Amino acid sequence: MVTGVRFMKTYFMWCAGLLLAGLLFGVVQAQPVEAEGTSPINGPVGVAKRLALQDAIRQALLQANAQVSTTTVVSSRGVVSDNVRFTARGSVTNVVILDEWTDETNYYVRIRAQVPGAVTNRATGTHAGVRNAGLQTSPVPSGLSGQYRRKIAITQFHVLDRAQIADLPNIEIALARELKRRLDVDGRVRTSDASQYLLPLDDDGVMSQRRILGALPAAQEAGQLATEFAESLGVQFVVTGVIRDMGITKHLLGARVRHLELDIIVHDGITGAEVARHRLNESVVDAGLFDFPTTTPVLNDKFYASPFGQRVNHVLDKLVGMLVNDLNAQLFTARVIRAEGRQVFFDAGGAANIKVGDVLNAFQLSQSVVNDLPGQRALGFSESPTSVLVVTQVQRLFSVGELDSETARLSPGDVIRFEP
Repeated sequence: MVTGVRFMKTYFMWCAGLLLAGLLFGVVQAQPVEAEGTSPINGPVGVAKRLALQDAIRQALLQANAQVSTTTVVSSRGVVSDNVRFTARGSVTNVVILDEWTDETNYYVRIRAQVPGAVTNRATGTHAGVRNAGLQTSPVPSGLSGQYRRKIAITQFHVLDRAQIADLPNIEIALARELKRRLDVDGRVRTSDASQYLLPLDDDGVMSQRRILGALPAAQEAGQLATEFAESLGVQFVVTGVIRDMGITKHLLGARVRHLELDIIVHDGITGAEVARHRLNESVVDAGLFDFPTTTPVLNDKFYASPFGQRVNHVLDKLVGMLVNDLNAQLFTARVIRAEGRQVFFDAGGAANIKVGDVLNAFQLSQSVVNDLPGQRALGFSESPTSVLVVTQVQRLFSVGELDSETARLSPGDVIRFEP
């Protein structure tokens, strides 16, 4: 009993010591941080001021151990584009310009901003990064810290020979939904379930006459439909597939071999262009027909326990990695959903890892599609760079930014893009 009392006293003294240390040495929260940025004046003063402000925001976030990724393109005319991506935990807010001045060669800006993760040392009144205070924070999930998360729609698979899947009811829909589920678990992209739709394909004679959305106008090819489909669902890419072979063949000595040949195709939602395609071809020995009640989901435990189901499980995991790599290799793009003067709303927010202070490029899209020389094949829309956009507000599914140009204007359907 005495030992228990001593233990409790020691425990409470230890907890009190930790609390006192937290009060003395710092509290992890958003704190006002002052920072100074600078930029050389190589052209218009307005451009130098913008770059100096961006540099000040970078410096403020770096005080909180943020990671900053920047890309600047410069030509003989000056800065063409300038992208900034912050991966701080939380969002920088309440940016106030305290002072700005110039000398013969540089423009200077001093700001105060609320920065997440800054630690106020109450003993000295100074600011320090979280790591400098010896405190630990929960890590950002792997693959999310430095990437914008693309959003995709996954449609049902085409089937070349329906007699081969007679024992696997609705496998073309089940594969799309299971691929979506696994991508959601992986977490590096965002998904939309479009398994009820069938996107027409014009390759190898695969063509469906079904309409994917009743409101869509008629289109002659998959690329144009992919663009309209992506815009309707608010996604950046459209993924579809083809079940090329799930048939069973008999070999010598009576061995049965079931084949698994799939295509996976990724279309860009802005241009409709095919940006990636993969074909996976597997064969499983001693894999026959399945006996499923029509009310039972086809991708169930019994299916995955079979040799053929185990191979399908492996292929689905492989497809997740391939799709993530394909999508992260593409430029991150969002659509303008509303514009009010210089203020622009676009359809990517905190769920896509957008941060306040990020700087993106803005493009106007042409009103009409560009066709090839015979005029029979749509090639996409021409783009005109207009301005850069600084993100000022972030909600979960959308963000608001401000154009740095007094004259540039965007319209719904135009494009916001990060170009590494």
